[in-house]
Amino acid sequence: MFVSNFISEGIFVVSSGHSDPISMFNNLADQQIQQQTQFPTKMPRWFCPTVMKYYVLLHDVTEGEDAKADAIYQSMKSTYGAHVCHLLHINSRSIHTAESMKIDSNYPDPWSQFLNKPTESSSEGAEYDVSVGSGGSDDSAGFPGKVQEGTTEPTMMSESIMIESANEAIEASSGTGNGEIMDHPLALSTHQQNSVNHYEEPMSPDYTQVTQTNHTAVNTKGRSQKGNTRGGHGMCLTTSDHDRIRIFIHEFCVRALIPWAEKQMRVLNEQVSSRKGIHNYTSEAPELQMRRLADLAFLFQMYRFAFDTYHTAKRDFNNDHALLHCAGALEMACVASFMNGEYKCPFHYMESAITTYLQSCRATLVSTEILKNRRLYSEAALQFIKLTSEDSDLRSALLLEQAAHCFINMEVPKVRKYAFHMILAGHRFSKSGQRKHALRAYSQALQVYKGKNWSLAEDHINFTLGRQSFNLKQLENATSAFKHLLSENSKQISSQQSAFLREYLFVYKQLLSQEAGEFGLHSGPLPELPLPVLDNNATKVILGSRIQTSSGVWVDHNESNHIRWEKLEEALVLANNDGVLPITHRPTLQCFTNKTDNRYNPVGFVAEPITVEVYLVNPLKVSLILTDVTLLWSFLPSLAGQEKSQLITNEVSSSVKNTLADEIIHTQVIDEITLQGNERLPVQMTLTPHQTGELRVVGISYNLGVSQSSFGVDSNGPKQSQSSLIQVRGKQKLEVQGPRLNNTKEEKASKVYGPDRRLDLVIQQEMPLLQVSFCNFPRTLLCGEVHAIMLQFTNIGSSALHNLKVTSTNPEFFTFGCHGDLPKFPSVYQTVSDVPNSDKNCTCSSILKSDINISHVVDISLTNNSLQPKNTVSVPAWIRGNDIGGIHEIHFTFYYEPVQDLPKARYRLLRHTAVINTLESLSVRVIAQRGNNSKLNTSGPTGSCVLSCELENLSQIQAQRAYVKEIQINQVSCGSEQWMIHYLNSLQDKSEIQIGSRETMQLCLKAVRNSTTLDSMVGKESVNFSDVSFDDKQICSSLTPCADFFFRKKSNLRPLEIDMDSSTNNILSRNLEQDFSELNCAIQMGLTLIILWKACVINEDGEVQIRVGQHHVNVEKIDTCFTSYPFQSVPKECPPVRFIKSDDDEEKQKPDLEVTTQLVDFKVLVDTSKSPDRLNNQLNPSLNNDLPVPEHPHSSNFSWVGQTLTKVKLDPQQQRHIQLLACFSKPGIYNVNRLSVFVTYTDNSSEMILQKHASPSVVVISDVL
Repeated sequence: MFVSNFISEGIFVVSSGHSDPISMFNNLADQQIQQQTQFPTKMPRWFCPTVMKYYVLLHDVTEGEDAKADAIYQSMKSTYGAHVCHLLHINSRSIHTAESMKIDSNYPDPWSQFLNKPTESSSEGAEYDVSVGSGGSDDSAGFPGKVQEGTTEPTMMSESIMIESANEAIEASSGTGNGEIMDHPLALSTHQQNSVNHYEEPMSPDYTQVTQTNHTAVNTKGRSQKGNTRGGHGMCLTTSDHDRIRIFIHEFCVRALIPWAEKQMRVLNEQVSSRKGIHNYTSEAPELQMRRLADLAFLFQMYRFAFDTYHTAKRDFNNDHALLHCAGALEMACVASFMNGEYKCPFHYMESAITTYLQSCRATLVSTEILKNRRLYSEAALQFIKLTSEDSDLRSALLLEQAAHCFINMEVPKVRKYAFHMILAGHRFSKSGQRKHALRAYSQALQVYKGKNWSLAEDHINFTLGRQSFNLKQLENATSAFKHLLSENSKQISSQQSAFLREYLFVYKQLLSQEAGEFGLHSGPLPELPLPVLDNNATKVILGSRIQTSSGVWVDHNESNHIRWEKLEEALVLANNDGVLPITHRPTLQCFTNKTDNRYNPVGFVAEPITVEVYLVNPLKVSLILTDVTLLWSFLPSLAGQEKSQLITNEVSSSVKNTLADEIIHTQVIDEITLQGNERLPVQMTLTPHQTGELRVVGISYNLGVSQSSFGVDSNGPKQSQSSLIQVRGKQKLEVQGPRLNNTKEEKASKVYGPDRRLDLVIQQEMPLLQVSFCNFPRTLLCGEVHAIMLQFTNIGSSALHNLKVTSTNPEFFTFGCHGDLPKFPSVYQTVSDVPNSDKNCTCSSILKSDINISHVVDISLTNNSLQPKNTVSVPAWIRGNDIGGIHEIHFTFYYEPVQDLPKARYRLLRHTAVINTLESLSVRVIAQRGNNSKLNTSGPTGSCVLSCELENLSQIQAQRAYVKEIQINQVSCGSEQWMIHYLNSLQDKSEIQIGSRETMQLCLKAVRNSTTLDSMVGKESVNFSDVSFDDKQICSSLTPCADFFFRKKSNLRPLEIDMDSSTNNILSRNLEQDFSELNCAIQMGLTLIILWKACVINEDGEVQIRVGQHHVNVEKIDTCFTSYPFQSVPKECPPVRFIKSDDDEEKQKPDLEVTTQLVDFKVLVDTSKSPDRLNNQLNPSLNNDLPVPEHPHSSNFSWVGQTLTKVKLDPQQQRHIQLLACFSKPGIYNVNRLSVFVTYTDNSSEMILQKHASPSVVVISDVL
């Protein structure tokens, strides 16, 4: 109660230079008495009525006279008494001497230890560009250790526990970009410390200057501020003066103050001992005199006596229900006990006092200081929180902030509680108008929530920081805060993200306008924007443009086909180097991605485009609009005669510089790109160099804006122009990361990444550049269809090229023609009438084997063996549809060399990919059977063989889809060294053969061994072609393209991408066949049938088209079915390893599948003695024949009648005859052996095995009329 009052004493000080010091002393004493008597309730209040007066005569040695001062002092002692008077000499050093001593900075300042030292200026707000680390060595100096308060003694908490706890919840703040440290939140700041703090003070000497600059000047990097230099203090005081001051203080305490206090305590003690009961408290009541006695004892550090006196006064106040007086006594009793150093301090006294005071803060502040000194931070925080209310936002903010500091200074810091209460404090600071304090509180809380995946809390803090920074004109901090709201991990709804984006664009545009006004219009580099996000490692660099030359054919730069391109390139290099691959050979890359080997710099050429594909990712749910999108690059030209050239870049805003840069590297500009919410969009941009040198792609630049819908603009209203929307110009850097190295032990133990130079290009001089156009290239082909196309080769470069070659992954797909004269485009086949000097009645021709040259690599002939710049040459070609229906990709690689030898680029490649959809058309199955006059010998069957051909139209009529309505067989040709074919029909009627949709046709031919081969006539080996035509126009099967596709099919050119394992398996299988060559030769045929057909195709729109094609069937053996449809052998899987016991019975060994499918031999015998429309067929099965299910007939002209299902049991070597009846509706050739025979050799009838299809049984049905 009385601790805040003045002790009843007054020190009156008068200078010795005064004209009448005694009168002045009396006037001062009268003023004190007048104030005490007339205004007793106003400040200052006095401890007791009797005031002790102490008179000090201050004498300046350098200016005053010592004799005069002594005389005045003697007069004072005689007037007031010697024990209350003192003469103090000061300033023994002259002012001139003191001024000269100020220059010496080493001279001690006697007052420095009592004054606040100026600290380095630090900007307020959050630090956003802090490198976050969880295990760095600087974490021990993190943020929590900077907010300790309450005592200056070092904390007893373990440093290791502090570091571990801090790392769990917050990131270290010692790694800030400008080296700032977080001072105590309540530290007093001066105008030297922070220009922001003294900006609003009109009395500041820097006020005029600061108002002329922007508030964000403190945040501008690279600016220096001049601090006010301080002079020395007390420089005129000598050591003797210091001693005199100490003597004055000692005499005042010993001679005046302490005796007066002892006297007052005796008086008060006497009054307390003779007290009587009272009912009204006045200033002279005995209880209040006891309180005065306790306060006086407390002031003079008699804490134990003070505590006993407070305790006694407390009982009296409590008995008289003087609650406020009782609370005061309780409060001071607790403080006295604490100051006495007692371990068990009565904290419940303070709790009772605080509860009584309700809205008073004094007791809480005193109590919390005591609790913090005893390291009871949790109890102190609770007391701070208990006192917060809605009455005063500023007071509540201060208390919440102090509570937060209590949480962070606990033995195990509660950092999340600290951050939460700092946010509450910042909110109350903001409500009270204290924006700077609110900004500081939120900035400290952000250090805890940052990087902890508490995205919503972090968004709230960043948004508040942005708003507060903007209100304080700290535009740079505001921009950084709003930038962090646009992260890819944002969980806000679309409307909230749109609001964040609007705030960011608005503030950032103001910041750019401000910087443009201060430093000049866009004088520096472009700023980095947070949106959209670039997927850097997915960046592709494509050498050359992606031009679609024809429908279904394009320049291929897909990195997934890299292995195919490597094999095609190796084949071309081997063909050009006589089968030897150079040691220095390195595969040519035209598409560089994160999956390719990017250790070497890509090589580009002058005047050739370089395409860079970047992936733009919009992490937000709102649409983004990018305008004027372009690549950023830096270029170092290589000029002859200059060792070091000047680096050129296009990251400038000057139109003149951009024009010059565009002349060196022409840069494509995309007008507008719209990114929908959460969209990942690939964008391709091109650079065209016009000078040799080193080119580096550094990033992209663009204008960032938002769509009108994001701003809530009605789409039906008037459309705004781009200038009316908020847009900012910025950039994004492209920085790719190489593959992680994992070879050495050091690389495995640490994260080491290899180089990735896909964005660092080397530009070389101009080269020839080939462009290939595929004319008349179809999107759809029938299986086996032959189509004529035209290839146009154009040299769009500046120098000539030669040695043009091509290869493909499917060499049997195309041919350029190599046998005889070529058909005129767009014709496909040549007829006998088209060939001059040809015998129209001849059905046989031959080609020498020496003229046959089948290879993966094809040379393309050029006029004068070169192609000059800007010239074009057209070359006809023929393509054939794959025998398997579906979508097929065919890859072409064109190889060419410059006529002028260049050491760094010996050849160039052009890669194309074609996609063709093949539709099913015709299926051919052929079985060769020995004729009646055939004999077997070591050289194979002699005489003749019957070829039974089954032709089926696989196409089915479908609505709104193309299908084959009818297939007409024009001609069947045979290509063989020994065999010729003839039509097998006694009537020799070669009428048209037409096969409708899903119909099957039987065709019988006779193969005759040529006894007098053409080889004996010319003395050279040759391939003979014999034709059986069913059309008026016979096709020359020995000419292009029929013979070309025949030889390519017969040579069995395998795709280049087949792995070595399959090649090894093929070699092994061929070796096994060679072991039984003498046995196999007896049944070998060695002929190939070429079925030439014409199809009527109905397109989707109903248009009728006529297409032609050919199928090939290689007949290798007799009594074996061969088809035009290629079968792929599936490797047999090895059975799993089994472990069985020795006493268990082993499983019975089953025969091989090859054996079980040939258990019975059955054939169909036709009784020709019956009528032509009624035939008697006999079936000869053996063993256990069960459930012979007949197949569905391919034509309605032939069907089984009568019993069609039977079951028989056969003994070994037994034969059975089964009679079946068939009905034929019209004349023709029919295969009646269309039966399914199932056999089992065990008692289990469920294990039925389908027997292999035997040779056909052909019957000719003639008309009965």
